[in-house]
Amino acid sequence: MLKPAEFWIVDDNEIDRMVNGRLIQAALDSQTKSFKDGPSFLEAIMADGGVEENDVNPDSPLADGRLVILLDILMPGMDGFGVLERMEMMPKTALSGLTVFMLSASLDRADLERAEGHPIVEALLPKPLDIHQLRGWMEQLRL
Repeated sequence: MLKPAEFWIVDDNEIDRMVNGRLIQAALDSQTKSFKDGPSFLEAIMADGGVEENDVNPDSPLADGRLVILLDILMPGMDGFGVLERMEMMPKTALSGLTVFMLSASLDRADLERAEGHPIVEALLPKPLDIHQLRGWMEQLRL
């Protein structure tokens, strides 16, 4: 049996982080970590995620390919797209060990198209998070 995926939630809205974390823990029996902004997430993925200079630490959550990132588009300071730009500089082994879903309450067509067309992003999910839609993606991706 596969180990459940671990979810890292990156969202400036504290209530969204809390509610989404509880939904994921209850519905998917998965562990979650939350980050209030892009810089704290990026720092954690480099340290806790086990990203090393050109590879991934074999004991890290990225090593087994079961790390799922829920990344809000609209955040003050560094938005979700800024986070993605920084993530693109990570080693390919690190990028291959994670799945990114962007979250948005925005109806801005340009943002939606940019998220859906980004090579690191698996899918764009609306806010509030629909746990059934997320579960469907997880099953489709076999995570």
